Amino acid sequence: MKRTRIFALLLCGSLLFSSASFAQTDVDFESIDTLLEDNQLTEAANRYASVMLSFFPERATRLGYSSANSKLNDRSAQTNALALGALRSVKEITDQIKKDQLSAANQPDLELLQNTLNADIWSLEQNRIENDPLYYAEVFDAIYDVMLKKMTSTAQQKADLAARVNALPAVAAQAEKNLVQPPAFLSQQAMEKAYYAYLAFDEVTDFLLQGVEDDISIAQIKQNGQNAKRAIKQMFDLFKRLSQEKDTQDFRLGADNYTRVLADRYQIEVKPSKLEKQLAKEFTAAQKELAQALEPFALDTAEEEVTVIDDPNGTPDVQEIPQEKKQKAKKGKYVPPTAQDFYKAAARVQAAPSGGDLIAELTQDANQLASFFSQDGTLPASRMRFSVKPMPAFYAYFQAYLFMPPFGEQYAPTTDLFLRLPSGNKLARQEQLQRDFNMPVRKLLLCGELVPGRYYQTVAGSQLSAIRRLYPSVSSANGWSAYAQQLAARRGYISSDEERLFLAWTNYRRAAAALADVHLQTKQYTYADALNFLVTENGFAQEEAEILLKEIAARPGEAASYIYGLNAFEATYNAFRKKWGKQFSPARFHALLLQAGNVPPDQLQQEAERLDKKAKLKAKQKEKKEKQENLL
Repeated sequence: MKRTRIFALLLCGSLLFSSASFAQTDVDFESIDTLLEDNQLTEAANRYASVMLSFFPERATRLGYSSANSKLNDRSAQTNALALGALRSVKEITDQIKKDQLSAANQPDLELLQNTLNADIWSLEQNRIENDPLYYAEVFDAIYDVMLKKMTSTAQQKADLAARVNALPAVAAQAEKNLVQPPAFLSQQAMEKAYYAYLAFDEVTDFLLQGVEDDISIAQIKQNGQNAKRAIKQMFDLFKRLSQEKDTQDFRLGADNYTRVLADRYQIEVKPSKLEKQLAKEFTAAQKELAQALEPFALDTAEEEVTVIDDPNGTPDVQEIPQEKKQKAKKGKYVPPTAQDFYKAAARVQAAPSGGDLIAELTQDANQLASFFSQDGTLPASRMRFSVKPMPAFYAYFQAYLFMPPFGEQYAPTTDLFLRLPSGNKLARQEQLQRDFNMPVRKLLLCGELVPGRYYQTVAGSQLSAIRRLYPSVSSANGWSAYAQQLAARRGYISSDEERLFLAWTNYRRAAAALADVHLQTKQYTYADALNFLVTENGFAQEEAEILLKEIAARPGEAASYIYGLNAFEATYNAFRKKWGKQFSPARFHALLLQAGNVPPDQLQQEAERLDKKAKLKAKQKEKKEKQENLL
């Protein structure tokens, strides 16, 4: 009976999407076998999308399917089992597809779909229903996904948001019923999210009240908001209790599970032991880069004083350096820098923005940056169509900005960058601006997230196959953002000593997090060991180290994915520089990368070469046709 229900569900769902929506636009069918295999891939993609709509509406919203916006996931064991069966049925289809018989354009798509399927199946097999409090805390992001992204009419948006708000008590009840001694560290993180969600939830109610004049409707919305806040408080109390329990599960994955997460979720096809060696080399290189970036500031620091910052948000403690220690520092052998060295230099050089309209300034900067890269011959020209907005209070508690690209198949897609605007008295606002949006930080934000970063890639990739748009390689997406920052430095946008210092710090911080990621998740490090690696050995502030480790615990493999993806882009760049020689054109090269999209990192160079070969063939055919027309 259960298998029949799943099949009927999938069959019904598969009719929701046309096969054209998943077809690669440049496919050249060479044989009937290729046509059949490509059609089978389309069928598998359609069925997978129907599973998302049926069992994971929160995920479906992020894929752009607005019909899911009024629902939250049913976090129950029964639904978990049904979803697992449905995903395994889709996997059976993808496993039967012969990759070598697919059209060349669809071969990376098959791998992306298989990776996503395998990652979802593994996640369900881990029984997050009982083991992961963060799965329940994801509901807060699901609320804001509907609130921040207008997909249809305002009235429909509010109706969908209200429906999700009204479903919060059910999620709280499921958390209370299902969670069984989850890892205390993950419970602590979920508790923090619930705390921030509770403090900020009135902004959700206020959004629903906008334009409502009917007293009865106003009273009902307020009542529903209070019910939701009680549910959030219930979740907070539960997570707090679970975070204090002893003898709970270990949040670390272990080598085998970490290997699977790397391969399926991040398309990193190397064993953790080999990855660890690569990341160790990257960390050493990042140390040397930071040392070089610190050199212009060493004289100033050594001449009079050194600024010691234990807390990057605190007041600098200025201390005199004895003359004999200054001389030893100049003559001594190379000592790798630490985070403390960056803190000292950064406190001396970073200046706050002018204090004008930050949103207007950042919008203007981004458009100027797009023009800079276009005129410089780095990128194909593209129009900027994004909005910069004040960040909701919920996210402002724990991050300075939030970039939200269009949701997959979203109707009338929008791209938004939300900023944490300064608050408090004049001094507090000035300090926050200096920390969050000083000029070097602002430039890195612009090139990494907007141009030529995630936003530009999203806009340029609007013609990609749906599989590449909906299920891109996470490592390639993260790698592109990191590559965009390196590219900005290579082309002269990141140019001053201060800007190069902050870029070197970004690379150093990223490399340290990646190394801690692999050591922690393979259980070579305990949490205390990882904290010691960051704070004692490498000088990170305690608060910053704890933030990094929370990210590593919540998203294993993510830190490593930035470096793995970046290396793939850099390797492809170097290969084409050598291949094209004096004919190398940055704009032409990046056009190939944007055509390829976020394919698995190990396939990036091969896909770029295929597209280059195809473009040359097309150009020859056009030239031949023009010659024939001229003869006539």
